[in-house]
Amino acid sequence: MKIKVIYNNRYKIRIWWLLAIFTIIIAVSLFYVNFLRDLIYRNTYDNISELSMQTTNQLNNSIDTQKQFVQQMVDFIDKGYAKTPEEVFERFKDVLDDYHITRLVILDKNGNGSTSDGFTVENYKNMEEFFAQNEVYLSENRPSTVSDNQVNIYSKTFKFQNKDLVLFATINTANYKDILTRRLFNGQGGTYLINNNGSILIDSFNIVTENNVNLYDFMKEQNGTVSSHSSEQIDIMSNNIKNKINGTFDAKFNSNTYFIHYEKLSENDWYVVTIAPASIIAKELNLFLGISLGLCFLINIIIIGTFIYIDISTQKQNHKLYKAAYIDPITSLGNETFFKETGAKYLQNSSNNKYMISLDINKFKALNNIYGYDFCNVLLKSIGQKLLEVFPSNSITCRISADIFVSMFSYSDNIDILIDNFLSEISDLKVDNANIPINLSIGIYKITDNDKDINKVLDKTYMARGKTKGVYDTNYYIYDDILENKLLEEQQIESTMNKALENQEFKIVYQPKIFTKTEKLAGAEALVRWYKNGKLVSPSYFIPLFEENKFIIKLDLYIFEQVCKDMADWKEKYNFTTTVSINVSKEHFVDENFIKKYVDITNKYNVDRGKIDLEITESATIDENIDILKILKNIKSKGFLISIDDFGTGYSSLSMIQSMPFDILKIDKVFVDQADLNSNQNIINYIMLIAEHLGVETIVEGVENKEQVDFIRKINCDIIQGYYYSKPISKEDFEKYFNAHK
Repeated sequence: MKIKVIYNNRYKIRIWWLLAIFTIIIAVSLFYVNFLRDLIYRNTYDNISELSMQTTNQLNNSIDTQKQFVQQMVDFIDKGYAKTPEEVFERFKDVLDDYHITRLVILDKNGNGSTSDGFTVENYKNMEEFFAQNEVYLSENRPSTVSDNQVNIYSKTFKFQNKDLVLFATINTANYKDILTRRLFNGQGGTYLINNNGSILIDSFNIVTENNVNLYDFMKEQNGTVSSHSSEQIDIMSNNIKNKINGTFDAKFNSNTYFIHYEKLSENDWYVVTIAPASIIAKELNLFLGISLGLCFLINIIIIGTFIYIDISTQKQNHKLYKAAYIDPITSLGNETFFKETGAKYLQNSSNNKYMISLDINKFKALNNIYGYDFCNVLLKSIGQKLLEVFPSNSITCRISADIFVSMFSYSDNIDILIDNFLSEISDLKVDNANIPINLSIGIYKITDNDKDINKVLDKTYMARGKTKGVYDTNYYIYDDILENKLLEEQQIESTMNKALENQEFKIVYQPKIFTKTEKLAGAEALVRWYKNGKLVSPSYFIPLFEENKFIIKLDLYIFEQVCKDMADWKEKYNFTTTVSINVSKEHFVDENFIKKYVDITNKYNVDRGKIDLEITESATIDENIDILKILKNIKSKGFLISIDDFGTGYSSLSMIQSMPFDILKIDKVFVDQADLNSNQNIINYIMLIAEHLGVETIVEGVENKEQVDFIRKINCDIIQGYYYSKPISKEDFEKYFNAHK
């Protein structure tokens, strides 16, 4: 009996201890479960908050860039660079796609005006909304007047010819939607863009199709059963957004948990609301909770294993989020966001000899058309790998868009040698066992201690890279004071060029052309000289700039009219007519009917078009964006002569040249300068054979001495032009010249 009592007592004690231990185990298990649940929720909150902020930053950057562009256009107008709305449209039409702008509109306060795509607008409503704004203003969504799309309008008011006008720049709302739909949690998460009243502007889930739908009501009404806690959290979000407060919370809809973060944009009090299901972003939570509750007696092992599991899972999840936000999927390099964030920090360190480099592939669009996108994606990845192999190991190397790569690093040796090594590696690049000819443009900038803005440093590499465009013997350019001063000088020239034209600072000079056999006058070439403040500005300096900013079109027409006026004057005063050649920039060829303006001028002065030779550079004949055959046929149909200028330097095909309706072949002086005057095995000899086969007249320009004249006479060239006979001379001196050499 005693033993039994003792056993029973011991049993009771054991039960109490077991209950105590079990209770402790349950308590510890619940403590760890709650602790880990809170930890995962915090990590989840951090993850979704980070992703939402990244999306918000990208959207802010996109909006800021577009606002800056609109301001740039208004500044262009304010500075008097445009005389009509059409000139504004013409100036910026080639870059609208870069900013995702579908059209430009200029309207007065009555809503009347015109668009960049040729429409006339009358009585556009609600103009007071736009004229009430002092800065660049971005409207909320509204239906497009020309399509079924929703659009947003950037606007900026300005004064133009004593009128209050407003510039509209329209974008499709879908462009912002692209930013909001970048691979959120395998497509099961998404974002809304709302205003501070909760109205949905953009829905990346593609569920909301109506306008002015309230997100808070939508979340409560469209998700079935909503807990009171979730409904309360939605109301708190509504109140916070009205008070411009960001936040994160979790809510249950139909027994499913979702994590929600709302982040304010810098524009119009808009908010980005990011929503992700717990089944994706916190799937380890449910797994661990089930295991922990079911295996409480193994709590210690489970806790250790769970900590390891949680850590690995969190790292994997963070890695997925990181890749979505910062990694370029084609090359596995960093993307633009990664580069700017990491590069901004890199600018702050104390490393010496820091460089930034940007590069792109010339004619990459043509490579895409020839080889296809999949092939070119492999090409981009191969270039990225070469950059990593050749550039220093500490480099921050990224692909930031299309075919543009950038890199930052410290390098104490000769940067030219490093770039040459890279170009050498690229020259042997193989893609799918095929050698692909690649021509790169590279801009290099050496970072100084004063450089703190990553965007400004990047812009300088872009400017340097632009110096290599169209220069086939130079792949890279190092930004220097010369370039910066040159850019300042170009800005000064651009600010004065229209006034210079009004003040007749551009003067026409004529260089005589001489028949080879008789040494009689064959005609002249009209050339332009600019005397700015009494000083001669070299044509090699301002002509390329004018071609770039399209002012060359206005200048060419001015020169053409001056020449026609001179030709009419010579006929009246001296009964003298001769063939005059005039250069025509390829910038005119954007408008295939440009020749009508030239015809109108010849009619105005009653000039024989058969005595006007329009010179077109050979490089214009190979521009893939120009239908040169159609243009030349149109010119010939009007009665003009046509010269192919600088022949032999533009790499045009013989089959193309053979099909062109031209009259004169002008041979560049480089072939004379490089010719062995005692040999008949020069390139110029073969060019003469081509001209003879085509039945066209030939002119050699740049002839400077008697030996060259004798050589040209020997190869039976028709006409000579050059300093040997005469330099370019004024109209008055040319009149004396032709009166003496008729």
